[in-house]
Amino acid sequence: MTKSRFDWQRTAAIGAAAAALCGLALAAWSPWRPALPATAPGTHWQLVRPEPLTLRLGLVGRLEADMTLTVSAPFDGTIQDKRITVGQRVERDQLLYTLDTAQLDVQVRQALAELLKAKRAVQDLASWESGQEVGRARRAVATARMGLADTERKLAETRSLLDRGIVPRMEVDALDQQARQQRLDLASAQAELTSTLARGQGENLQIADMELTNATAKHGDLAAARERRTIKAPFAGVAVNVPGPATAAPMAPVQVGSRVTPGQPLIGLASVEHLKAIAKVDEADVNQLREGLPVEVSGDGFEGLVLQGSISAVGRQSITNDTQGVGASYLVTVSLPLLTIEQQAKVRLGMSARLSIITYRNDQAVVVPAAALARIGDDLTVVHRDTAEQPGRRIAVTAGRATTAGVEVFGVPAGYVEVPDDAE
Repeated sequence: MTKSRFDWQRTAAIGAAAAALCGLALAAWSPWRPALPATAPGTHWQLVRPEPLTLRLGLVGRLEADMTLTVSAPFDGTIQDKRITVGQRVERDQLLYTLDTAQLDVQVRQALAELLKAKRAVQDLASWESGQEVGRARRAVATARMGLADTERKLAETRSLLDRGIVPRMEVDALDQQARQQRLDLASAQAELTSTLARGQGENLQIADMELTNATAKHGDLAAARERRTIKAPFAGVAVNVPGPATAAPMAPVQVGSRVTPGQPLIGLASVEHLKAIAKVDEADVNQLREGLPVEVSGDGFEGLVLQGSISAVGRQSITNDTQGVGASYLVTVSLPLLTIEQQAKVRLGMSARLSIITYRNDQAVVVPAAALARIGDDLTVVHRDTAEQPGRRIAVTAGRATTAGVEVFGVPAGYVEVPDDAE
């Protein structure tokens, strides 16, 4: 063997060893994603890419008024005019009833008289010290004081005359007794003045203020009630019977000439502007729902019209069901936006409705056939390749929602996944 051939063999051996070391290094660098054959026997590659995924739950329900109101009588009186019947459509601010105010007018006048008296009482107390009663009390004190002063002057003069023997003691004693009586009268007048001044202060003034406040409120309430003698519809709706007690039939509407009392129900109104959809959901599906989920509402009665709403309430208490072996059901309430005039012309209360509830949405979902998933150890995997020219590699994924097209997975980029040919 020549030296050149030996060198060539040694070089080839070194190259083979280096290639083996590189292969071992690559195997150590990527132990989980080994390259697989371009296409395994009995399989094919399917394109996957992010696409919007929407899952829906369908329910059947009915439309109801989201706003109902019982129109009540504002005061005692009789129905003078009636312009509404059960089942009639009414518009906002449309006249419904007119009440007679003859009895109310008497109450308004009485309340006004009480109000004027209360105002006068407060005004008198505000200027109490310069008022007539205080003036009379002060004059009484002044009169008593002047009378006492005159008597005391005469008593002094009579005593001087008595000392000189000009008058008898009887006159002195009479004047002395008169002076004592006038001192008592003066004390009584001063006490009366003090009492009269006190009546214009403290609790008396506070009581007068409160009576004025009460009289003002009473007159204002009666005057406001009188302004409501004409009862109008607060919103567009349909006239309905007033619900009676649970065990009784609905209350019949009042008629012209009927006597009514404050708060007595006259008729019910159900809004045709604010509607809601009510449906039942089985216990198996109820936990898919929550407040705020978007809902599309359609129906045979308003074909071609789709109302956009959202869930406003999901029942926490099951609906009573006496049938044995039947699962529980729960009420779902869907709020709808204010209907337009055109929509109100098509949609009627009580119509059946189909509810399409969007329970899940992912605008960048990747869905793969269920047969493409394989469990290896604790990991769920798929065989994936980015392009048609690259070999496939097994990668770990996380499963999401199941759909009719397959299973939503996370961790798979756009590309191709390997699917068995016999997969349905």
